[in-house]
Amino acid sequence: MKTNPKRRIKWIRLKLHRFFSTDQKPRLPKKLSESEQTAKDIFTLLLVRPETKLYYDLKTAECYVRSEDSSVYIFLESRNLKIINSVYGYDVNISQELEAYLTHKFEKELYKRRISFKDEALSKIEHSLESTLNKLRNHES
Repeated sequence: MKTNPKRRIKWIRLKLHRFFSTDQKPRLPKKLSESEQTAKDIFTLLLVRPETKLYYDLKTAECYVRSEDSSVYIFLESRNLKIINSVYGYDVNISQELEAYLTHKFEKELYKRRISFKDEALSKIEHSLESTLNKLRNHES
């Protein structure tokens, strides 16, 4: 029995999508070195503080975290976590699994902040077009 080539291509694409899909949440590796554990703790503690600034580089897929008082900077790079305080800089080599886990945590926090930002903006929308028009007319006078 001969299979339809188009059906075969669709099947292959589906299998490849499932294989390369990143839908699964990365897990924290079970064994971390002492420096990886400390770096992870610093990263996650600073990440969830609402006053910290989060930045994401689309080209390099690097994540940046800056403390509210600019005393600590963290750069999540490929297989490296760079932590800089006001005096010292530390480069901590991390496993690929830990990098994926921390990147996921960062993206999740960034998503929460984007949703909050959008909700704040949407809450300021004038629900009456007529009142918006009146405000604009009064401003012209």
